[in-house]
Amino acid sequence: MFSLNDRSNGKTLLTIALGAAMAFSCVAAFAEAERPAPKLEQPKKTKLNVDTSKQQQIWAAVMKTVGAYDQKASCWTLETRGRRFCMQPAKFAMRGANDKNDYYFAISGKDYQASALKTGVVMFMHFATTGEEKGFVFRELDGLYEFGTRQAPAEEKNFRFVEVAIDTYAWEVTDNFKANGLDQEMTTLIHVGGVFTPKQKRMVDFISYKGNEQSCNSSQTNSCASNRIDYGFKPGEGGLHALELTLKRKTGTKKIFALDDSSQATRSEPFTIRFDAKEGRYAMPSEDMVEWLGRRLPAKMASQP
Repeated sequence: MFSLNDRSNGKTLLTIALGAAMAFSCVAAFAEAERPAPKLEQPKKTKLNVDTSKQQQIWAAVMKTVGAYDQKASCWTLETRGRRFCMQPAKFAMRGANDKNDYYFAISGKDYQASALKTGVVMFMHFATTGEEKGFVFRELDGLYEFGTRQAPAEEKNFRFVEVAIDTYAWEVTDNFKANGLDQEMTTLIHVGGVFTPKQKRMVDFISYKGNEQSCNSSQTNSCASNRIDYGFKPGEGGLHALELTLKRKTGTKKIFALDDSSQATRSEPFTIRFDAKEGRYAMPSEDMVEWLGRRLPAKMASQP
């Protein structure tokens, strides 16, 4: 069980029952020892007593809702149907005005059982203040998503809070991995709240980076190359802003990976992807948008870095 406890009076305020949607047995893609992370059902609304004017109390209060603190592992223990996860604060964002605010939390961790998952896990929580009195009112719980690696769950740098439409928000999660000898990155947008509610929480996944920073050298056989997608939002149909993606490609020495590198790059023309309200996701032409946009690159080098 996953319980929300008021440690000041010892009373249990909330119990979150886990759903039966744990696809363990017949999924050929997973070995017996690698079960997918369970889904978490929505709890009933309740209030968490915390003084939101004191930010140092916010994470401490929220993490108590996850589970007991494990002193040895330096994490909070989330227990679900015989599974135990070692969870840590990752990032939180606040939106609102005056005393009426929404608080969004990204919480990251891993399975205690080393052989259970090849990835880390992420859960998202949403609390709000009513403006009438101090404290949090619970709004929503979402998770567990599989991100990161077993030894390195997603960190604060892997999360960014973005506005995907007017007063509508999502967590951007970047997940790093290696494939075909290249360092790669997957970008995911997960809806967490606001005015517009799409049909699916996970609104888009696309490969947003390919490079060989870890293995490139000065030889011609293994030159340094970086392919990164920059994206932004622009007003569009379907309830959410459209995505505008541009691919930037650089080749040369390892200097191209530096933040202050001003060398020339090849850029694709911006490509706009609308949100498909019927499907509840962005209508991506390909999951590998680095490869797809690479076919649209101009022949000449752009003048801007």
